[in-house]
Amino acid sequence: MNYSQMSELARKVEALLFVSPSPVTERELREALGVSGRELRNALSELAGVLDAENHGVYLRNIAGDWVIETCPELSETVGNFRDNAGKKRVRLSRAAIETAAVIASKQPVTRSEIDEIRGVNSGSPLAKLLELGLVRTAGRKKEGRPSLLYVTTVKFLEVFGINDIGDIPAPEEIDTEEEAT
Repeated sequence: MNYSQMSELARKVEALLFVSPSPVTERELREALGVSGRELRNALSELAGVLDAENHGVYLRNIAGDWVIETCPELSETVGNFRDNAGKKRVRLSRAAIETAAVIASKQPVTRSEIDEIRGVNSGSPLAKLLELGLVRTAGRKKEGRPSLLYVTTVKFLEVFGINDIGDIPAPEEIDTEEEAT
């Protein structure tokens, strides 16, 4: 059997194990999938067989009765090098910085005083962090009123937040906040 012929249940097991941050018990898998122990064991066996037969970069492993998808040991150096380098690119933002970035993304070009007014607090520190990380940049000065710097998002902002185009960000009125609150 090849990967494209794998049963729907085996594919679901694979997906659950892939997203799980830790090994998963058979009971957790059975309950999540609504299947019997026998069906689950057959799906696990099928998944293991496909991953082994097709020489994938990952394999199915049983650790003290729990299941996990792990990187094949012979690829550990490659994965370790990637993880070390990818970790350096990871961006960690405070809630204030995320709020500030959201305001800039939705209102750009926008001044700091406009950001402060929308957020209701001083945005100097989170704005400085966003500039330092290259997620936003200055785009000139506001012409009317008090001359103030204008801020816009960068291509790096799109990359970090996984957005293809700034137009893909929903407007605040398009976000269903009722659903999130429940």
